[in-house]
Amino acid sequence: MKSSDISTRANFNRIRYSQCWEDADVLLAALNIQPGQTCLSVASAGDNTLAIVASGASRVIAVDLSEPQIACLELRSSAYRNLSYDGLLELLGQSDSKRRSALYQRCRADLSAASRNFWDSNPGLIHSGIATVGKFERYLALFRQFILPLIHGRKRVRQLFLLESVDERADFFYAHWRNKRWETLSRLVFGQLALGRLGRDPSFYQYADEPVWSNLQRRIPHALIEQRPAENPYLQWILFGQFQSALPYALREENFDAIRRNLDALEMHCGSIEEVVAALPDRSLDACNLSDIFEYVSEPAYADSLSELARAGNAGCRLAYWNLVTERRRPEYMSDSLRECRELSATLHRSDKAFFYRDLVIEEVI
Repeated sequence: MKSSDISTRANFNRIRYSQCWEDADVLLAALNIQPGQTCLSVASAGDNTLAIVASGASRVIAVDLSEPQIACLELRSSAYRNLSYDGLLELLGQSDSKRRSALYQRCRADLSAASRNFWDSNPGLIHSGIATVGKFERYLALFRQFILPLIHGRKRVRQLFLLESVDERADFFYAHWRNKRWETLSRLVFGQLALGRLGRDPSFYQYADEPVWSNLQRRIPHALIEQRPAENPYLQWILFGQFQSALPYALREENFDAIRRNLDALEMHCGSIEEVVAALPDRSLDACNLSDIFEYVSEPAYADSLSELARAGNAGCRLAYWNLVTERRRPEYMSDSLRECRELSATLHRSDKAFFYRDLVIEEVI
């Protein structure tokens, strides 16, 4: 089964993710992109592709099976081109605004016909803030509004972000945060059944080798104790619905101009990774952001895609991808074409603020 065949098992006619849920700081460190290089990137909501644009790459090839996800990236890129930094945050929903429709009109002319039609047909998504309206983000909002208050009050949630030392956070986590209600309700909300049907898609777990909650039980203490919650934008959005004291790479003001200056490097393709890579010459890619797409496909399909990426990659081209509940790692028989960067992967995974992934995989074309 090709990875593109997932389109027959999952619905790609709506926005599934209106934000990227992989840490762009980790991604950029993994890929080590140099100015003038050519990069392949899963589009998703666009944030991490635009972080790659900021790196100075001369060609950034964004790919997604979903037209609504391409529409997300198109509108974001147009916002960087046509709005101020504050206007971008308003359109996304990071700050309060009553003028999002007007901000959208300033971006609309730069969109393709398909993306214009999508956003024109969904004015409510614009009104809500385009970074808040994905299926996954709305599921997190349900957790935040209806489940989290049954576990912890707002004061306790805010206290989590005020603790400075690892010891303070460990004491707080084991004495106050990890109670029976947290264990019971979180297991329900972030279990495969609920998360698959309401937050992601059931087909995304077809090849899972462990339950989602088992992975989260291991990873949550790392995020709440060993890392500083005050520096984690992903944890903040999950618990507050907005970024509080930290922003993802593409939304930091210091990176706004770098993205705006290099938007002409960006090209977008609605289709499968296989289709796009098959059309590329040998040794034409320097870096690949592959999100967690290999979790959704069979192991043979994953290996086929990896072989094609190795063919299209220059020597030294790095591939970065994440595992959540499915083990995907270069087969041994490909050791003559791809080198595993295990030490770098482990180091960056420890610092990964998108804490819920089981593993970060970095491989390099030989």
